[in-house]
Amino acid sequence: MDVAEAGLGRLRDRAASSDAHAAVESAVHERLRPMTARVTGRTGVGKSAVLAVVGSVSLDADGLDVRWHEGRTDSSEGEVLVHVIAGAVSPVDTALLGSRPKDVLDGTVVVLTKADTLDDPAAAAAAASEQLGRTVLPVMGTTAAGLRGVGRAGAPLDMADVRAVASADLRPTDLMTVERFRAADIAVSTRRRDALIECIELRGLALLVDVLRQRPAVSDADAARMLADATGADALIAAVSTAVSAAAAARDAELHRTVQQISAGHRRVRDAVESYLASDEAVAAEMRYAALRLGVPIETGSEQVALEQAVLWKRRAAAAGDPDVRRAALALCRGHVRMLRR
Repeated sequence: MDVAEAGLGRLRDRAASSDAHAAVESAVHERLRPMTARVTGRTGVGKSAVLAVVGSVSLDADGLDVRWHEGRTDSSEGEVLVHVIAGAVSPVDTALLGSRPKDVLDGTVVVLTKADTLDDPAAAAAAASEQLGRTVLPVMGTTAAGLRGVGRAGAPLDMADVRAVASADLRPTDLMTVERFRAADIAVSTRRRDALIECIELRGLALLVDVLRQRPAVSDADAARMLADATGADALIAAVSTAVSAAAAARDAELHRTVQQISAGHRRVRDAVESYLASDEAVAAEMRYAALRLGVPIETGSEQVALEQAVLWKRRAAAAGDPDVRRAALALCRGHVRMLRR
């Protein structure tokens, strides 16, 4: 049981004998239920590879269980949505993403996969971003999944075979197509060649071969890291991690609004709600939500840093014309004041 769940348990216990028991139970259940995350896209765009990549990492969901599902384009439901496109943006993509709110906390990540098949993946992603009004991340999905050992091959990359290919007397055209690679006169069996292609695809293999030929002394780990950098997986995982954190923070904010409404109508539970909202975990949750809402980091460090941040956010709250910004600034101020009291 994490800190947040323990605090909610105390709230439930204190509300158990009140007439608001059922309402509090429902609110807490909604906060603690597993988080739904979906990978969507048209058939054949590479959803499975993207799902394998995001499902292979541990994401900070504030103690929540994140349950990934693969879907098509008939629904945009899900607290976190990773939508996959390949090539040009279609009207189906536009319609699905248009049904999601465009908000810093909307939990949506858009991926342009099969980037290795494009002449200029960055330019293609930029064009898609402009068309959709959302950031689109270019990703070599199958290669990224293969490097992590969660791809179609279901096995890790065999760097000994990659080095054997790199040291062979290949013609410039031998890595242009799968057929030419299979027919190339090298000391790697057809079965092992197919395993390499299955793991990181031909483009990933070509990139690794190029790295090894330019830097023969490079370690296997460093070579694989260079390929991993080229796949765009790190940016994808970072974006998904932010989306998951935002979804968890949004749940906390919704819980706090709900229990405040409950306490307004049920005096017997008011003390329990106020005690929970004043707890360290609730103040920290409000702080996380505010930081995500404003797109700022939470500065930590010495007491002096906490004091300076508290003063800064109090001033920003006073100067804010937007009520949402003012509330977020006050939440950050309260959080830093709480840090001072520890």
